Amino acid sequence: MRCRPPRPLRAALLLLPLLAPALSAPAAHAAEAPPLRVVTYNICGNMCGAAPYDNGKRLDSVVAQASASGWNADRLFLQEVCEPQYDAILARLAPSGFHGHYGPTLSGLPKVCGGHRYGNAVLVRGTVDATADLDLTVGGESEPIRVPCVRAAVNGLTSWSCSVHLYWDDGTRGAPEARRLAERAAAWRDEGIPVLLAGDFNHSPHTDSTAPFYDAGFVEADPANTPTFNEKKIDYVFFGLPDLTWREAEVLPLDPAVSDHRMLRAVGGRA
Repeated sequence: MRCRPPRPLRAALLLLPLLAPALSAPAAHAAEAPPLRVVTYNICGNMCGAAPYDNGKRLDSVVAQASASGWNADRLFLQEVCEPQYDAILARLAPSGFHGHYGPTLSGLPKVCGGHRYGNAVLVRGTVDATADLDLTVGGESEPIRVPCVRAAVNGLTSWSCSVHLYWDDGTRGAPEARRLAERAAAWRDEGIPVLLAGDFNHSPHTDSTAPFYDAGFVEADPANTPTFNEKKIDYVFFGLPDLTWREAEVLPLDPAVSDHRMLRAVGGRA
């Protein structure tokens, strides 16, 4: 939960150019392993509750990303999610083979998700064989900073996938949180398990709160650094795959009925 009042919607944020409108693998990649198709979205599930926000459209927009006739995502990373929203999304995606893990950060507060649990979530189209909840809290945050992760086999690739929401400050706490997460993710990767980190990192590229991921060799999906929140890029997809051969990304236009963030979609090819 961000401790700030709701922001007015901004008409200037209507249409951003898409980096890769189709985001489909070029023909030259056809012989490679199935690409990883990823969506990360801060759905603003608690703060963005009053009109013009529409919770039904919020849920529909997430579910649509996994449609075989649409984007066909195999991994969904969600932040600022009320548990009933997560439950509804998972119930709709389960028939398509999705499993998930919800990581609460707050609960029992009448003004937060109506007293329901609030946190982050990761959903994958595959078999989950382990989960982890990484507590990155360093002290002084207004809420715990916890990252839910799943280890799952998706399209023949077993990997860790973690939904990230770092602290929204000047980096005093965000930077050490980032170092903790980068160290844990790099250890998994160095043990031979690929890692995907995606979510709302709340800080700009190559600052103290994001540099640990670049420095550890993770590859960000959008090198153009397209803004995802107001005029800033603070949402990321970091690939930690030794056989990553190419990646593309696009930031969708702001949907003023769903969130104050833009959705980030990415695809990564592997040998």
